[in-house]
Amino acid sequence: MATRTIPTTTEEKGREKRTRFRVSFYDVLTLLVGLLFAGIALWTRLYTLGLPFDRDGYDEGVYWQSLRSMGSGYHLYQQIFYSQPPFFLLSLYPTYMLFGQTLWSARLGVALLSLLGLVGAFLLGYTLRGRLGGLAALLLLVLDPRYVQQSQTLQAETPFIAFSLLSVATAYLWWKHPDGKRGLVYAALAGATLSFSILCKLFGLATLVPISLLFLAHLYRILRQEQATRLLAARSLLLGVAAFLLVSIALLVPFASSFEQLLQGVISFHTAASSAYASTKSGNFPLMRHALLSLLALAALYGATVALLRRDWLVLPLIAWFGTTALLLWQQVPLFSHHLVALSPPLVALAIMSIDSSPLASLRASKQARALFSTYVTVLAVLLLVLLTFNNAVALQHYYPNQVQQSSALPIAVWDVNVERDVQRVTAPNQLVITDAQFLVGLANRDTDPLLVDTSNVRVSTGYLTPQMLITEASKPSVHTVLFYTGRLLRIKNIALFYSWLKQHFHLIQKYYQGKELWTKI
Repeated sequence: MATRTIPTTTEEKGREKRTRFRVSFYDVLTLLVGLLFAGIALWTRLYTLGLPFDRDGYDEGVYWQSLRSMGSGYHLYQQIFYSQPPFFLLSLYPTYMLFGQTLWSARLGVALLSLLGLVGAFLLGYTLRGRLGGLAALLLLVLDPRYVQQSQTLQAETPFIAFSLLSVATAYLWWKHPDGKRGLVYAALAGATLSFSILCKLFGLATLVPISLLFLAHLYRILRQEQATRLLAARSLLLGVAAFLLVSIALLVPFASSFEQLLQGVISFHTAASSAYASTKSGNFPLMRHALLSLLALAALYGATVALLRRDWLVLPLIAWFGTTALLLWQQVPLFSHHLVALSPPLVALAIMSIDSSPLASLRASKQARALFSTYVTVLAVLLLVLLTFNNAVALQHYYPNQVQQSSALPIAVWDVNVERDVQRVTAPNQLVITDAQFLVGLANRDTDPLLVDTSNVRVSTGYLTPQMLITEASKPSVHTVLFYTGRLLRIKNIALFYSWLKQHFHLIQKYYQGKELWTKI
């Protein structure tokens, strides 16, 4: 058996180091193609980013007004009602403040975080399937219609997905290199980004499953070692757990004084929503069906099957990731279409598992049928991924014109502009508005009452919004205007109590149509 010569002189050590870090033509080509894809990704996210309409129909207005309240000095969970973990808005706040406190700057934060998800996709694909796998995963996510749409929308989906992808990617890197400084860095990154994901949106809990499986597999490797070396081998694993706990604590400590309100908003509120909307659960699978029967899902099934036939057991955490995500979506009540983007990362990861990391090298190394089969499987995988890429590109061609058309739909735009101007005319910049049209008030450059940034149907149906709460907030000196617009406020139980009080303390300035009214304080 050939033995490896250990370098003894400084010159020999330097030569080995240069060889180890030599950049090949394929490395340069991968970098150039990756930069091209990154440029496409940036353009697809910045194009039409500032269109002045609510892309998801309601939540953008809630989060925009929440950021405006934070910019005015109010605090999450204390004065500001917030039903998500804290890191989503905290991660957007610097970009929002730095770039002018506008709708565009708020969405820019989401768009930039989405790029981190692309980095995670490339690292995951590269770790599992080499250069071709990294570029394939990157391109699939760059053009994924759901991911692109959510990358332009002020929602928590893209940030939590971005950190989930980074966490799973660094966990796989750690699995392959668990020792030394690299192992410590990868483990710490996996733990920290896992915390970021979960504290953006609780759907990030699904990411715990693949990472936990990799950690357990490494623990099994450790237990098979000699007892004297186990503690040293477990250093990176322990650091990863510690990083997760420390980052989580650091993000939650600032909210210690309002921790009860945080639990109510993040957990109790959603539990109540699940009870109030239990009857809608039967519609979850039909809503998920399109994503589960898509071309991406077909590519993922092919990738998972090929990986299992190759006995590549690293596919198992990815299968578990997909299964857990699908289960959480099926159990989610109420389930909205924008939630389905959570399926994209595990599906993309599974889709690239059919690629052979070095099919040409494998073919040169052996002329046996197994090598030929591996090459043919990879060729078929590439053809399937090319078809999927083309399909995504066509979908994006329709996406942008639809967004522009929706933002300028004449019947809606005319009424919204009129209401926007009226709110701006009757309300001073330092005066607050109570409304069920948060986005519209934001377009008027006005702030809503921080406790009422969210007047959603879910909050109304769960009883978290009452007429007495409206009366209490409207009685504050800072509140000057009440705008009924979307009908959500009118669905509050016993809303007639508030309406009766409103007539005594506010003037009806403008009556539009179908319950749309503008009132100002006497």
